[in-house]
Amino acid sequence: MANPKKIERAKNLAKIITDKKNFSLVKFTHISHQKLEQLRKKLKEKQAKFTVIKNSLFEKAVESLISLNDKFFKIKEKFFPLRENSALLTFDGDWSEALSSFYKFAKEEKTLFFKFGFLDGVLYSDDQLIKISQLPSKTHLLAKIAGALKSPSFRLSYALKFSAFRLITVINKISKKKGGEKNG
Repeated sequence: MANPKKIERAKNLAKIITDKKNFSLVKFTHISHQKLEQLRKKLKEKQAKFTVIKNSLFEKAVESLISLNDKFFKIKEKFFPLRENSALLTFDGDWSEALSSFYKFAKEEKTLFFKFGFLDGVLYSDDQLIKISQLPSKTHLLAKIAGALKSPSFRLSYALKFSAFRLITVINKISKKKGGEKNG
C-alpha cells in the first residue's frame, strides 16, 4: 500500500508543474549546502526556485498528468526512468534570465547539470537548454532592438543639423577674428 504522505507530495509536485508551466529538471552531484543556498539566493533574485525532489515522486506526478496533456507523455517517453539526484527548477518571471543565471553558476561549480526543460510549451533536452541559457535575455534583446530603432532617427536628425552647426562654428570663428583685429 502506498504511503499517504508520498501520494500527497506527488500531488503537490504535479500541481507545481502545472501551475509554473516553465520548469527544468536538473541533476546535481556532490555539492555543499552552502553552495546550494548561494544558488537558491541567486535564483530567487531572478524569480526562480530550486527544489530538491525524489525521482520516483516526480515520475508519479508526471504520470498523473499524462491524461491532461501529451507533453507529459513525451517527458515520460524520452527521460524516464530518472537516474541520479534531481532538483526542480521552476520559473515565475522571465525564465531566460534565471536559466542563464543557473547555467553560469553550474559552469563554475561543475556539479550541476541540466536533464531536460519545458519552456513556453516546448520540451528541450540538456544540450538545447545549454544553448538557450547562453543567449542574451529577453530584456537585453528588447533594449538592443529599441537602440537600433532609435539609432537611424538620431543619425538622420544629427545629419540634418550638422550643416547648421558647421555654419555657426564658422561664423563664430570669423567674428572672433574680426573682434581681435578691431582691438589690435
